[in-house]
Amino acid sequence: MNTSVQTMTDHNTYSDKGPRHENQDSVEVKVFDNMLVACIADGVSGKECGKKASSLTIRFFLDHFSKGADMTELVKESHAFIKRLQDEHKECSGMATTFTACYVENRILKGVHVGDSRICILRGNGIKQLTQDHTEVNRLLQSGKITFEDSHNYPRRNILESAVGIHKELLVQSFEFELRAGDRVLLTTDGVHNVISKKELRDLSVMSPDSDQFSKAIIKTLSYKKLSDNVSFIVLGIN
Repeated sequence: MNTSVQTMTDHNTYSDKGPRHENQDSVEVKVFDNMLVACIADGVSGKECGKKASSLTIRFFLDHFSKGADMTELVKESHAFIKRLQDEHKECSGMATTFTACYVENRILKGVHVGDSRICILRGNGIKQLTQDHTEVNRLLQSGKITFEDSHNYPRRNILESAVGIHKELLVQSFEFELRAGDRVLLTTDGVHNVISKKELRDLSVMSPDSDQFSKAIIKTLSYKKLSDNVSFIVLGIN
């Protein structure tokens, strides 16, 4: 656990391959000029290129990040970078990744998002999801074409409609949120939030006195679940 000087933000990271033969998730937290930046990405593609897509997208973003940077433009540049790599390395054709990043400065959180990884805010007895899932099932759910109950058994629920490197229109969401002391910011890949509900995550947070205990509680809960994917998360504790 580390603490940034200005924002006084504790952070914990966790990533595991779960039942898969390879962990294609990538996570990283870095401090720039007293701003804490957190990134999480879930790679897509076989031939071990999913990991390349997730790790290289985070690396590109952080290498080009600076205070006041336009994060939406950085994601678009990352997208172009991954597509160039596909052209140069045919074995990685089709590789892509979700990408979700945020930074905290003076208790203001700003973020950018593509895909179906998530950022949620845990405050007291509540939980709020800041990101939209760029998936086929979520689009159908939001348009009223399927019910919430139907969405759990929808056969194409993992189909992404936007990802860095995808050969479709890139959908990028940006957002801003005012934090309070005691808030927790949680970034997850779908391997986590597909098996631990938001209600469960809220309850785990309520029962945990600090972000370190909250992280341990998530890991313990994952050990009881039937996993089908890599599992990764980042917890930021706002002091």
